[in-house]
Amino acid sequence: MKVKAQTEPLTQRQLFSMKSTTLEQKIISYFQHTKDTASVIEYLVVVMLRNALICGDYSFLCRELVCDLFMTAAPSDVLRKYCSYFKDYFEKGGQWEKVIGRLFSNKKEYYRFSEETRLYKKLLDTPGTRACKHSELDLRLVSVFEDATGKKHTLTIRDADETRTKAEVAEILEILTTLSIFKKADGVRRFVKFVKVARPGTKDTFEEEVLQEVVQQEETGVESTQITEAEETTVETLKIIAPAGVDPSKLSEAEVLALVQVVRPEVRSLADIRVVFVKEEEEPPIEQSEIQRRLAGTASSSVVPHPQTRNQGQLPKESNTIGLADPPKSTKQRHRPLTNKQAYVQDLINKWKQ
Repeated sequence: MKVKAQTEPLTQRQLFSMKSTTLEQKIISYFQHTKDTASVIEYLVVVMLRNALICGDYSFLCRELVCDLFMTAAPSDVLRKYCSYFKDYFEKGGQWEKVIGRLFSNKKEYYRFSEETRLYKKLLDTPGTRACKHSELDLRLVSVFEDATGKKHTLTIRDADETRTKAEVAEILEILTTLSIFKKADGVRRFVKFVKVARPGTKDTFEEEVLQEVVQQEETGVESTQITEAEETTVETLKIIAPAGVDPSKLSEAEVLALVQVVRPEVRSLADIRVVFVKEEEEPPIEQSEIQRRLAGTASSSVVPHPQTRNQGQLPKESNTIGLADPPKSTKQRHRPLTNKQAYVQDLINKWKQ
């Protein structure tokens, strides 16, 4: 399918949401119309970052164009700074050595100039499994960054690789702070400081609607505003047995929602639900305080004759005393084994926190 010519710079949404074939055609088309080497190189760094975090395959996009740029384009700081990311685009030996010779006066200058990039490249070279065992969880990464003025904004990356830990994802997202292509309408750099990242596991949540609106406002140059809910809603209380070994107080909202969906798949948001985690309890014991109260009340008004003093043929007189039976022995309930899906969700939570 023929793709419309790309004459304007690619947007954040295009780079993080387009399919690989369409995105590759867009980048090539943009270079053909603008000859903007610096932007194209940074676009492809973003593609590498996305490729390292998702299940889809975006490896070696625009390989022919990249090799041509590093072999023929005029040397620049952008080519020098980011060349290490593209080392694998070239054949081992001759081609890569020629690139180093074109951009740097010697190997020592190359190592000094590309020190930061080579460290980040090690993160990108550590592959995930691209596994997606439960596609209905729709895992995505929602990260928060500060721009050059200190204002916060979000970035959502879908199709997240579930094998990546939170620490790995945070380190990879730091790469965005080294790029200059993402700017607001007034020229302010968008990705200056990484703040945090979360990995919700649901579809069509209220939070997602907010993020979509933030993205739309940012593209039109309007700052996002806080959205409030004025309508009163009925809050439902849902009790869930806490999985063994998990501290409910340390779970994020997204992780709680994932556990709720194991038993209530139709739930899409915690906005109208109050989740109460309970432990598996023993059978409730008899109230000892009530027993002691009754015994104290009867001791002052009646005396219970000793069984040996009663006449064998005489029925005992009525008495206000209460016969106390031994309380039943409490038995502990066995822990219910987790279902495959419950165990899988718990494993995801534990690995994400590593």
